[in-house]
Amino acid sequence: MESLEGKVAFITGGASGIGLGMASAFLKAGIKVAIGDIAVDRVRRASDKLKEISEDIVSLTVDTASENSLKRAAEEIEARFGNIHIVCNNAGIGGGRRFLDTSMERWHRVIDVNLWGVLHGINVFLPRLLEHGEGGHIVNTSSFSGIVGHHSQSCYGTSKFAVVGMTEYLRNDLEKDNVSASVLCPHIVDTPIYYPDVADADQVTIEKYKKEKMPWLEKIGVDAEETGNMVLKGIQTDELYIFTDGEASRRMMEGRTKALFEAMDRQFPTN
Repeated sequence: MESLEGKVAFITGGASGIGLGMASAFLKAGIKVAIGDIAVDRVRRASDKLKEISEDIVSLTVDTASENSLKRAAEEIEARFGNIHIVCNNAGIGGGRRFLDTSMERWHRVIDVNLWGVLHGINVFLPRLLEHGEGGHIVNTSSFSGIVGHHSQSCYGTSKFAVVGMTEYLRNDLEKDNVSASVLCPHIVDTPIYYPDVADADQVTIEKYKKEKMPWLEKIGVDAEETGNMVLKGIQTDELYIFTDGEASRRMMEGRTKALFEAMDRQFPTN
């Protein structure tokens, strides 16, 4: 999809972080945007902020763990804007603990949102994108933790690995259709996932917290709207994998790839 102006996009988890960054970038590119988020107050604040860019914004309270919630969202968006062309299954939650320190309740919730939420989005919106025939693109948000395993990322990393695989299979399924799919694998982006305790505080409080508790985030964290622009470019150039940095991510991927080949060489030596 090279020409995006006038298209309609739906972004889950769109009231903060990467989702809000996508919404800002999309609106500035002339795309009509609907955001969905589970937090009512956060949706309202995001809507007020986004309307400073454009009035072409719809803000909805959505729980991606519920397919019916997404069906209602689709109907509301189509009533306002017409056909939907871009779907960003972006909503996600963290789960940064070791296996035996993570409750089954947490496992279920993380999988419900991070994996089932993406699948629900595909199941609800893909038929619509295929039916109207105007072209479309689905972006599923994974993580760099879905490419390379880390310590203390048990359920989160597992869910994000699954999103990468799901998107690869989805893209293969869509090979002959006028709809494509990408997976966003952000590394470190300056979002509330790193400071959930003050995520809903005013900006002054957030900046003070980041400066005191995590000064590294300002130094190496990519801006959320910059990430949104990377997603825009990835849609236009039809990238399967969309990354947010090319240094640390490259080193870590090279390490994983090397380990894979070394294991293969040990088990099936060529000499």
